[in-house]
Order: sequence, then structure tokens, then C-alpha cells
Amino acid sequence: MIEKIRFCALRAYDRADGYLTQHRLLFGAALAAVLSLALALYNVSSGPLRNLNDIGGWSNRAALIGLTAIVHALVLMLCAGLSRCCFARVALRQLILTAGYYILQLGINHKTYVFVKSLLPLIRTMQENGMAAAYDMGFSACALWMINGLASTPIYPMYLLKLNAMASLLVIAVLAMRAAEKNGLGIRTEALLALCVILPQGFMNAACSALVDVPALALLFGGFALMDGRKATFRALAMALIGLSCALSSVCLYALPVAVWHMHRRGDDLRLLLIVPGMLVCTALPAVLGGVPLLYALAGYFRGIFSAAPYAAGSPGLMALVPRALVHEMPQYASFLSHFDALDTVTYAQPHYTHAHFEQMSAGFALVGLAAYMGTTMLALRMKETKPALHSVMVFVLGALIACPAATAGAWLAMDVLCLYAILARPKLRLPACMTLFATMCSSAYPMTEEAMLPMIYAFALCLCALLMLLDVIPMTREEKNT
Repeated sequence: MIEKIRFCALRAYDRADGYLTQHRLLFGAALAAVLSLALALYNVSSGPLRNLNDIGGWSNRAALIGLTAIVHALVLMLCAGLSRCCFARVALRQLILTAGYYILQLGINHKTYVFVKSLLPLIRTMQENGMAAAYDMGFSACALWMINGLASTPIYPMYLLKLNAMASLLVIAVLAMRAAEKNGLGIRTEALLALCVILPQGFMNAACSALVDVPALALLFGGFALMDGRKATFRALAMALIGLSCALSSVCLYALPVAVWHMHRRGDDLRLLLIVPGMLVCTALPAVLGGVPLLYALAGYFRGIFSAAPYAAGSPGLMALVPRALVHEMPQYASFLSHFDALDTVTYAQPHYTHAHFEQMSAGFALVGLAAYMGTTMLALRMKETKPALHSVMVFVLGALIACPAATAGAWLAMDVLCLYAILARPKLRLPACMTLFATMCSSAYPMTEEAMLPMIYAFALCLCALLMLLDVIPMTREEKNT
């Protein structure tokens, strides 16, 4: 009798699971609506959005809560649409994304140095003098249009910029989940999703600092995900997304060799790469209509190759070797830095290290970094075909981030996600992946005090050792001797 009841129960469970899995999109959308509504109601009463300092009234707070609920529901439906598994695992993934979204919202009310000293002056300049006056502040035309669009609403721009960055981080996590499921990682797919949404670097750089590179990375990841499509339309759309990411952040230009390598490996038509410069020209047209010369607007997309990032913390690249002279970037060195233009009476030179010295040194380091990136790219192209594709991609990305002077901590999120994937999927790559994760996490600034656990020079040394391990200059495993 007990065996018969057990058999009937298992049969009923299999039927219910089969029905739910067959209609997982419908039930996934319903669960997404329930979870987003529940989190929105919690934010109304006692959630992270219950007390916002600069929201500007209940109507703006209600609008922000509504926007967060819409973003939440869209991300959960994207997760359900990209999943190819039973509904129970889809529900688990949506719960993981909801928990991660709640954790990210905990930092939405924190004002960081990168927002106060970099983004807020940019927004005020555009509001007072127009967008044409902000093209010299280190941002591309597409990034200025995005920031200006978010800042032109009644809601305080910091909240919308953080919401945009949080949504982009969740999209990156969902795309990483899809790649893991496609390669058959099993239950490690949910583990990767959970690690991506609770990544400390994501909380610091997306939820707290709202770096512009995070939305650009989401577009870049989406472009590479579509490159594996069978239809030519998907590959053209992939090139359009990659071009838009390059227009939003010049750091993504360093991903073009990866796209060329991937297309050559698959045998795709390389003429599709012409879509990328076409997207750059199209995104520069609004700036041209606003009175900015075309060549000047296009030059803004390549400014990041030779200019330094506006914020140093969490970016252990080659520029970490150059000491910064801005106190708000490295406040722990405030007593050793000076901004006074004092001249020595004998040599008529400035006795203090100022930002002008930093700019002169950074120009030389930018050229060195560009040469180093070209060398790393050539070594990655000449790697053995027996190496997994993830190994070559990690060499491309880590070499680009170390060499690119404008790579912020938001751009390093791409390497962090790759490292998490490598830890779960490739045991031989765990050591350099863990070293890179440790360097980026410990060199990131804590949102409240802006203090870093690890000095940037040591973080750079760890990342450089990880790159040398990936290039087989330093052995990752001990070779067994024949006895």
C-alpha cells in the first residue's frame, strides 16, 4: 500500500513538473510578477528604498519604486526565457536574482567619491551650459547622452544611474548563467549565478559607484552571446551591440580583437565588423547636430586609450604604478600630496607632486600599455589550439585591462565574471582566476570610507602574475617527474 501511494505521488509530481516545464515561460512570467510586486511592497514599508535622502518627495519615491519593480520583472523574465531546464530550477534562479537585487539595493543611498567628484560635476555642467561644454570631461558622446537622459528626470540622477548599473549587472549574471547552462555545468550554473549577483566588486562598483562601464559591459556580453547564433541576423545584431558598447565606453574597444578572433575561429564573414564603426558614427550624429565637430566627437571614443580613468580604486592595471595626485582618488595619501603651485627659487621647479606631473607620466605609461597589449594579443593569437577558448579569452581580457589606462573598476567586472566561470568550469585555471578575483576585490574602495584593503601596486603584481600564468610563462601546476 505504501509503495503504491509512493508510486502515485511520484507520478503526479512528474506530471506536474512536466506541465510546468512545458509552460515555463508563462509560469516564469507569473512568478516574476509576484516576486517584483512583493519586493516593491517591501520597499514601500521597510525595504532599502523606504528612506531616500535626495529623492524629492513621495511622488518621486513611488516612481523610483515602480521603476525598480519593472526592472526586476524584466530581468526575471529574461532569466526564464534563456533557461532550458525544468521549472523548479527556473524558480530557484529567479529567487537567486531577487535576493541579489535586494542586496544591490542596499547601497543605493550611499554617495561615493566617484559620483560626487566625477559624475555630479559632469551633470551640473550639462545642466548649466549644455552638453557641448561637457565633451572635455573624459566621457564619450553616447555616455553623455545616457547620463543627460537619466539626469533630466525629476528623480535625483544618482538613483537612476545606480538602477541602470544594477540592472546591467543582473543582465551580465543572467548571460553568464546561460553560457554555463549551454556548456553543461549542471548545478554549477545556479552557483555561478549566485556568485555573480553577490560579487563584492559588483556591489561596490554597480550599486554604490554607478560606473558607466557597467552598462557598456552588459551590451558587450550580449553581443558576444548573440555571436553564437546560427542566423546572420543574430551576428549582425551582435556587432551592433558591440559597437554600441564601444560608443558607450572606449574600454570596450579593446574587445574588438576578441571579436575578430572568435569570428575567424567560427569562419564568419569579417565584413560584419564594419557595423562597429558605423555604430560609432551613428551615435556621434546627435553631438554633431548639437554643434560639435564630427572628428572631435569621434575622437572622444578613442580618448580612453590614452587618458587615465577618473577613479583609480579597484583597477589594478598598469596605471596603478603611477601615483595619483588627486586627494579624493587616494585619500590615504592626502598628507603627502599637494596642489599648491610653489616654485623653487633655484631651479624654478615645483617641489610638490601635482596632477600635472601625473598627466605627464600617465601619457608615457599609456603608450607602454598599448605596446604591451599588442604583444599580449599576439601571444594570445599564437596559443596552441588545444587550449580551451576560455583560456584565450582570459588572456585577451586580462591583458587589455592591465594595459588600458581608462579601465575603471566597472570594466574589471568582465574579468571577475570570467574568473568565476573559470573556477567552476576549468580546474586548471583556478589559481590565476582566484588571484585576479582577490586583487580586484581587495583593491576596490569600500563605499563608506573609500579605503582599500590592498595597495594598488600589490594588486597589479598579482594580476601580472596571473597573466604570466595564463601565458605559460609561470607554470600553474607542478610537472610530474618520471621515476
